[in-house]
Amino acid sequence: MSFDLAVLEAIERHRTGWADAATRGLMDAGQPAATYVLAGLAALVFAWACRAWWAVAAAMVSSFVATGLAEWLKEVIGRPRPPADLALVPTDGAAFPSSIAALTAGAAVPLVLWGLRRADRVGRLVAGVLTIGTLAVGVSMTYLGAHWVTDVLAGWALGAGVGGAASWSSERLANRRTVIAGEPVA
Repeated sequence: MSFDLAVLEAIERHRTGWADAATRGLMDAGQPAATYVLAGLAALVFAWACRAWWAVAAAMVSSFVATGLAEWLKEVIGRPRPPADLALVPTDGAAFPSSIAALTAGAAVPLVLWGLRRADRVGRLVAGVLTIGTLAVGVSMTYLGAHWVTDVLAGWALGAGVGGAASWSSERLANRRTVIAGEPVA
C-alpha cells in the first residue's frame, strides 16, 4: 500500500485546474446509462462498417464478464478506496480491482487485436484510439483519487485477460463457421 499511497500523494501535489476538469469530464461522461447505449450503437455501426462482427461480439461479451468479475472480486477482497483527503471525487464501496478499468480493457482488447491483425491504417487507428482511451480512463480514476494505481493495473490485467480469451474464442467460432459453411471469415 505504500507504493499506492506514494503515487497518489505525488499526484495530489501536482494537480492542475485543467487536468482536474479533464479527468472529471471523462468520469462524468462515463456515468449516464445513455453513454453505454451510445457506445453499444457505435459498436454495431463499427461492426457493420468494418465487417468486424466477431470482434465486436467478443468486446461486448468481455466487457460484461470482466466488469462482473471485478465487482465480485471487490466484494471478496474488500480493499478500501483512497482516503477522502487525497480524492477529488466522493467514492464508496470497495476498490480492488477497478471495475471501470476492467470494463474498458475488456471492451478494447478484442478490437485492438482485430485492428492489429488487420494491419492497415484503419486497424492501427482503431488499436491506437482504443489503447489511448483505455489508458486515459484508468489514469483519470487514479488522478481523481477514486482508485489506487494498483486497482487500475489489476482491472486492466483482468479486462485484458478476459478480452484476450473472448477474442481467441470468437476467432475459433468464426473459423469453425467458415469451415462448416464454406464462407469467408469476416
